[in-house]
Amino acid sequence: MKKTRVALLVLLVIAIAVVAGGYRATQKRNRRLAPAKPAPIPAELDSIANNWSWSQTSKNRAVVEARAQDFRQIKDSSRFELGQVELKIFSKTGETYDLVRSRQAEFDQSAERLYSEGDVTIVLGLPAAAPRAPGRRYVEIRTSGLTYENKAGVARTERPVYFQFENGEGRSTGAVYDSARRYLWMKSDVDVTGVPSLYGSESGPQDLPSAALHIRAGELHYYEAEQKVELMPWSWIERGGQGVKAGVAVIYLEEGALKRVDAQQGQGWNISPDREVRFGGDQLAVSFTPQQTVAGASGTGHVQVVSRSPTGITTATGGRMFLEFVSPPEAAESELSVASVQEKARVENVPAASPPSASNQSRPQTRILTSEVIRLSMMPGGREVRSVETLAPGRLDFLPSQAGQWKRTLTADRLSLQYLPGNRPETLRAAGRVHVESEPPAEPLAGKVRISPPSPRLTWSDDLQGFFDPQSGQMRELRQGSNFRFEEGPRRAQAGGARFDLLNDRIYLDTAVRVWDESSLTTADSMTLDQKADRLLAEGKVTSTHREKPAAAQQGAAQEALFPSDRPMQATAHHLDSEKHNRLLHYSGGARLWQEGNSVQAEQIDLDREAKTLAARVGVITVLADQEETGTAPKPPGAKGAG
Repeated sequence: MKKTRVALLVLLVIAIAVVAGGYRATQKRNRRLAPAKPAPIPAELDSIANNWSWSQTSKNRAVVEARAQDFRQIKDSSRFELGQVELKIFSKTGETYDLVRSRQAEFDQSAERLYSEGDVTIVLGLPAAAPRAPGRRYVEIRTSGLTYENKAGVARTERPVYFQFENGEGRSTGAVYDSARRYLWMKSDVDVTGVPSLYGSESGPQDLPSAALHIRAGELHYYEAEQKVELMPWSWIERGGQGVKAGVAVIYLEEGALKRVDAQQGQGWNISPDREVRFGGDQLAVSFTPQQTVAGASGTGHVQVVSRSPTGITTATGGRMFLEFVSPPEAAESELSVASVQEKARVENVPAASPPSASNQSRPQTRILTSEVIRLSMMPGGREVRSVETLAPGRLDFLPSQAGQWKRTLTADRLSLQYLPGNRPETLRAAGRVHVESEPPAEPLAGKVRISPPSPRLTWSDDLQGFFDPQSGQMRELRQGSNFRFEEGPRRAQAGGARFDLLNDRIYLDTAVRVWDESSLTTADSMTLDQKADRLLAEGKVTSTHREKPAAAQQGAAQEALFPSDRPMQATAHHLDSEKHNRLLHYSGGARLWQEGNSVQAEQIDLDREAKTLAARVGVITVLADQEETGTAPKPPGAKGAG
């Protein structure tokens, strides 16, 4: 019995060992084949997932869709950390959407706000129900530090932003984009090449031309629906050699193309290789053609236009300005055609000094035209002036540019200047209440004593024509007609018309001419006044009256028994040649002199009023008041006769 119990005990131990070994082997195999336990969720997170998505709809229309490859929910919060994010923001019609992409972002579901610290790319206006149009370049925005407010539909950043438009590109520091309003705010340091367009056109992109539009500003506000761009507080808009810089400026677009620019404190320019036109005003508006060249410009408040060329500088100022441009076929830039200045308008032309030559030693005078309205027309090409005219009463000043030149001031109801190529003046015309004031050059010093300035020459008429030397640009001739009047010192004149030879300083008067001063009066059909030689030539039906000044008459009365100088002496003839300011008189052609009852008649009569002599020749007839017979009276002292 005892051996049996021992055997049973041994068998039991062996069985337990076998079972225990099998259990341990099974446990070991199970542990080896069992999947690994997942890592514990970090304490700051509630959950982790892949391929996360979120969307929002309104009236069965998608408003926004968000997807991410990685999803991590912040513990006890509505904030998610997302990786490889795509956000679709749909338009109101649902036909297009804006796509936002970022490697890392944080989404606050309760606030419906997405923030990306890293790089973000936004593509605008993608088709929602169709593939992308082939060859079309959609607007793309690249930035970082972007916040998207889903409730407001607004994306914003304070960091550098880079834009790629359909036909341009740009950059700024900081930006706000409102997808619902289609509004873009480039907050500072704005620099854009090409016309910004958030949704482009169906025609596809165009290559940027060499003269692409270039915009710079402190900040830019773009309203896509209104086709309007606001630039502030300063702006710079340039295309090739044309542009505008200003304070606040507003750009109006039409189908994505430039239509008009309104600018405050604006200054514009149009520069070509051989001409430069600059213009500006307190308020400036510039319009553009469909070809994006300048069509016109207008300005108000202290406007100015300055045109520089090899031929000189023309400056126009006033209260209002209008510029018209033309665009020749296939031209890259437009040309100035017409400039109109109003409200105290002033146009100053300073000709360039031409190289001296044997035929041209003078420099053209500066011309200043003033009126309430002045219009300038340009020759084809826009580089040279064709005409300048006033549309209201005006004044034209000719200012000396060197010694020996006259200063002239012309006023009239209407004035116009015509030009030859090279901005050389050709003709001048004036009509209605014409008045000219001409100041001779200052006399040189006589020793240490300055000679008193000569008297100005004053003329009046109903109309005037002026002609310029085509080489020197100096006015060479003036013609005044209808009711002509003249004053120079004591001398006065009236005539139906006058012609001034300005180079030789001669005046030709015609039709019912009257010339007088304090001691004489002469009338004739025509007269020539040689101002340099102090000579008067009268032709046709000449009559004259002479009387000495009281002091001179008292000195010579005793010596002049035939024609005493204290009483008027009259004369008629067909010709008169007067020298030394009517001191030496030569009458010819049926001449006759008389004073009260005394008279002398002859073919020629010479009277020297300084020498107190009279000479009569050919057919002399003398009549004395106290003699009944003629031609036999004793000759008074100083008198000569031949017959």
